[in-house]
Amino acid sequence: MGRERDYLQSLLAGESRAYGFTIAFWGSGAMLIGQYGMPDFIQAAAYGAGAVTGFGLLALIAFKNTFSAIEDTKSTMVVLSMMHYLAALIPLMISKVIVENVSVPAYGFFMAGMSVSVVYNALSVLEEDIAELLS
Repeated sequence: MGRERDYLQSLLAGESRAYGFTIAFWGSGAMLIGQYGMPDFIQAAAYGAGAVTGFGLLALIAFKNTFSAIEDTKSTMVVLSMMHYLAALIPLMISKVIVENVSVPAYGFFMAGMSVSVVYNALSVLEEDIAELLS
C-alpha cells in the first residue's frame, strides 16, 4: 500500500490539482439546498465541519499522525486518472441518498460534507490505480 499512500499524500498536499473535488462539493451543496433550503449558520458550519472531519481522517490515514512533515512526492499522473468520473460523481449519488433519508438538516449537511471529502479522495486513489492498470 506504499504507492497508494504516496499518491494520497500528494493528492492531499496539492488538492488544487483536483477539479473534481469542487464538482463533488458544489453538486452536493446544491442537493442539500434543494432538499433543506438555504442553510443557516449552523447548517453551513455543519457542512464545513463534516468536510474538515473527512479530510482530517484521510490525512491521519495517509500521514499516520498529525505532526508528520509533508514531502510532496510530485507523483506522475496518468491523464485518465484526472477525469474524475468516479471521484466527482459517486459522492453526488451518496449525497442524494443522505438528503433523501436524513430529516435533520444539520446532520444531513455534516454527513454530506464528510462523505464527499472521504469518498472523493478515496475514489481518486482508485482512479489512479485503474489508470495505471490500463496504461
